[in-house]
Amino acid sequence: MLAHLQVKNFALIEGVEVELAPGLNVITGETGAGKSLFVDAVQVALGARASADFVRTGADSAAVWALFILPETRELADLLAELGIEAPEGMVLVERELRREGANRARINDRLASVSAIGEFSRHMVELHGQHEGRGLLDPATQRDILDSVGGAELRSVRRRVGERVGELADIRRAQERLLGDDRERARRLDLLRYQKDEIEAARITPEEESALNDQRHRMANLETLRSGTASAVGRLSEGDAQRPALLEDLGEIAEGLERILAVDPELETAARTVESASLELEEVARSLRRYLENLSFDAEDQRRVEERLELIADLKRKYGGTVEEVLAYGRGVAREIEAIESSEEEAARLAEERGRVETALGEAARELGVLRHRAAKELVERVEAQLADLHMEDTRFEVDFARREDVEAGISIEGRSYRVGAHGAEDVEFLIAPNPGEPPLPLRRIASGGELARISLALESAAAAVASPPTLIFDEIDAGVGGRAGTAVARKLAELARTHQVLCVTHLAQIAALADAHFYLAKSVSGDRTASSVTALEGESRVEEVARMLSGDIDRDAAIEHARSMIAAGTRG
Repeated sequence: MLAHLQVKNFALIEGVEVELAPGLNVITGETGAGKSLFVDAVQVALGARASADFVRTGADSAAVWALFILPETRELADLLAELGIEAPEGMVLVERELRREGANRARINDRLASVSAIGEFSRHMVELHGQHEGRGLLDPATQRDILDSVGGAELRSVRRRVGERVGELADIRRAQERLLGDDRERARRLDLLRYQKDEIEAARITPEEESALNDQRHRMANLETLRSGTASAVGRLSEGDAQRPALLEDLGEIAEGLERILAVDPELETAARTVESASLELEEVARSLRRYLENLSFDAEDQRRVEERLELIADLKRKYGGTVEEVLAYGRGVAREIEAIESSEEEAARLAEERGRVETALGEAARELGVLRHRAAKELVERVEAQLADLHMEDTRFEVDFARREDVEAGISIEGRSYRVGAHGAEDVEFLIAPNPGEPPLPLRRIASGGELARISLALESAAAAVASPPTLIFDEIDAGVGGRAGTAVARKLAELARTHQVLCVTHLAQIAALADAHFYLAKSVSGDRTASSVTALEGESRVEEVARMLSGDIDRDAAIEHARSMIAAGTRG
């Protein structure tokens, strides 16, 4: 329920706090005292649009706080989880701050929140009805929700199944659109992919090739250095000249000398063998260098092939990736996409089969939902007309109108005909009212009388209260245009509704005020050149005085006091 409401610097309201009670809470006051502003402040707390015009003159900002004590329901728990709202000790504090300059702010439990999140949360906690419109009550979508709530768990389960099938069907249709698309566009895409695949595969590049080609290019650029250095090494090892013999010749002479020494003293055997081994290894080095030198030649054709290959690799990297590895990976991705497109006919057939299965299941679920709705409509009509009779509208007829929209091209087959089906089913639902005998029933939104609409709203709330309404109901001057026996009936109906709900009612009717569980008086005062509204909780004689004031237009003050006292006493006993 709505446990506490605080308003600060909101238009004429400088600062008020109200501790609301379970049951029936009434707000009364003289005309012009600011009761409509109080309701405006409540609406802002519930997520309604707000502007800087609500900020009190002389203040920089206005604020409204609403503290809710939450019922323990699975639906509400799921909603809180979806909105990311934590509710310590089962309470939620909503705050709206309106600034004259700069951005407004919204908070839930002292954490910044969007106004839409506040609105979604409060929609499950509070429903507001005014003289000319209930919050959404005149909206056919809301009327459909009321009807569905009367249908109970079975209907809600089938409606949920309809929504799931509609979601599945939308996914399948999107997949078909992506898969089929425009035939010419698919053909162009396939041509491009095949060209890219052929280009990458024809190049036959490998991750190691680029490095090897760069090494070869470097050798070509330094050919003379390689030749002269290699030739010098070969000459020094095996050729020599007049001034300096070849190194291998020197080693040969050293080896021969050591062999002669060994004949005298074998202790130098190791040294002799080492020189011999070195001589053999250097001979192999010399042969290897000669072969390298013989093969160290590049012609213009070799150089052209290396440059062309490196240019090809650079071009592929520019098109398909920064490295050879990335180019090859891109090629593999292209091959997979080609395979997917080429196999699209098989996928299209699968999707078509799946679509048919889902459409059949959706049609059956929508048909079942329609049957359950017609059954719920009979029950709702009986309930509402019984409530209207209690409110002295015995001759009023209430009906539930159903309409389906045919759609031959994209509809869903239900009982042999094709209808448009949304997440809430195939039916458009609208409540019809015939207030007087002999008149045709008209949509609820076309009822002109504020008093009639007020009582019809109350009858609907009472009929659906057990299953449809949020825990707190607010009625803003719902008694306008109602008096006498009808006013007493409205008061009793509100009191009856307050046994299962918290009810907050802004009223001019003494009959309603006398039945209140908590009574608040809103007054306007002038101090200097400033006007302010304030709220006072009435108890005892102060409450009697206020109810008497509300009655005094019909009887004298003393009689009004006694009448008010008896009305309050009767309401307390009742």
